[in-house]
Amino acid sequence: MMNKRLIGKAYEALALDYLVANNFDLVAKNYFCPYGEIDLVVCKDDVIYFIEVKYRSNLSYGSPRDAINYQKMQRMKKTAIYYIKDECSGFKHFKISFLGILKSGDQYVYDFIENIFS
Repeated sequence: MMNKRLIGKAYEALALDYLVANNFDLVAKNYFCPYGEIDLVVCKDDVIYFIEVKYRSNLSYGSPRDAINYQKMQRMKKTAIYYIKDECSGFKHFKISFLGILKSGDQYVYDFIENIFS
């Protein structure tokens, strides 16, 4: 049986495939700083997106969207600000985003929230 970290990596790869198919370019994966981690950092049209990826194989524990709470949003915000100060040049616009993946039969249903703070 795979551990949670390996499962997370597999679904982050699936999320990245979805984003690339939708014209996003990868900037960084699993960015860590003292405030936390951001699963994917991608860009599109001069906007950088900090994306939290959540996967659910069913709705027993709620939808992927249910995993984003106030504390998680605040950690993502602090981590994104740290990244911007530490790593970014050339980007003027930033969004903190969410990509949920729900397995439905043999299909995956994607739930992309472009800006979780709006």
